[in-house]
Amino acid sequence: MGAAKGHEAGEPHRGSLKMATARGSQDQACTTDRDRQRPPVVLLAEDHEDTRRVYGLILRHFGYCVEEATNGHDAVQLVKASRPNLVLMDIGLPGIDGWQVSHILKSDPDTTSIPLIAFSAHIDSTDDLTDSQTFDGYIMKSVSPMELVRRVNAYMELLA
Repeated sequence: MGAAKGHEAGEPHRGSLKMATARGSQDQACTTDRDRQRPPVVLLAEDHEDTRRVYGLILRHFGYCVEEATNGHDAVQLVKASRPNLVLMDIGLPGIDGWQVSHILKSDPDTTSIPLIAFSAHIDSTDDLTDSQTFDGYIMKSVSPMELVRRVNAYMELLA
């Protein structure tokens, strides 16, 4: 799908993108050639393995590189290291929860501009996000595969 935009202007990334996950680094099919920028990177911070695998597979199928974090600490480290285009953040992460991660990332000048999307069954409306002022939007779980892609594409365009 052509709706998603690349991450950075300038020299494109060449070769295979190494993606760090809670299980360690792994080679993924996110490669670019010299005429294209790297595919957009989405960090999926989700502690439930089945949910993380399903939504990660969907996003990869539609051309996104997906990095995965299983807890808040890993999410903070991966965002700082990889500077993804967008973060889908579960609220109920173990250790440092999604609210705390969002405060950490939005208070850091190096990561404050990275869009954070609350990705949770525990957000009922934008009213839940008003006081925090750390999330740029939300997507309710459980979301259909096509709706997830549509929403991620829309956030990529809106927040780019």
